[in-house]
Amino acid sequence: MAKDQNSNGWDAERFAEGMVKARETVEATAYFIVTAKKRSDWVSHRPGVELIFYMALIDYETKVLVHRMLESPEDRYVWEKYLALHLHEVLERTPIAISKAIREMTQPGSASKANSEHYKAAARQLRDDLRPIRQDADFMKALVLIRNAVAAHHVDKKTTTMDPSITWMLTAATQRNRGGTPMSSQILEYSVRAATAVQNFAQGL
Repeated sequence: MAKDQNSNGWDAERFAEGMVKARETVEATAYFIVTAKKRSDWVSHRPGVELIFYMALIDYETKVLVHRMLESPEDRYVWEKYLALHLHEVLERTPIAISKAIREMTQPGSASKANSEHYKAAARQLRDDLRPIRQDADFMKALVLIRNAVAAHHVDKKTTTMDPSITWMLTAATQRNRGGTPMSSQILEYSVRAATAVQNFAQGL
């Protein structure tokens, strides 16, 4: 695709810059954790810092997958299914990771100095932001099917056939042949919405 903004509002150059910043952020956080683990007070910081790393990782991985899907629409079959897998894990694991961090911060004897109330307020906002996705029953049903029968496994574990992947391939081919673009993908739309919710969570701390 062109490097400037096209008719779909896709500014590839600006998005690529954001992707680089996201990568730098998650790398810097990882380096910080490795160094911080050597400190005697690491235990007091670990729950919050590791959660920040996880949020930064979600942001980075989402940006990379969205970028590849939009820059390589002819290979939508590949990028969209892995974006679906990523979205499924974000919806499943993020609330668990946040709850675990808050629980460790507030347990008796914890040395954590983090303000758990800030985390709890941000967690409530995150749940509100993700609710429209979770309440879309048809989408969630399809997302689980894609995750289990196309993205996470090469065959449908229930039927041991390639039927879901065959259907996924033909659907992608039909959309491409009809001139469809990834911009119409609900997986992409909800992935961006989920990533924005995660960013808002981090900013709310």
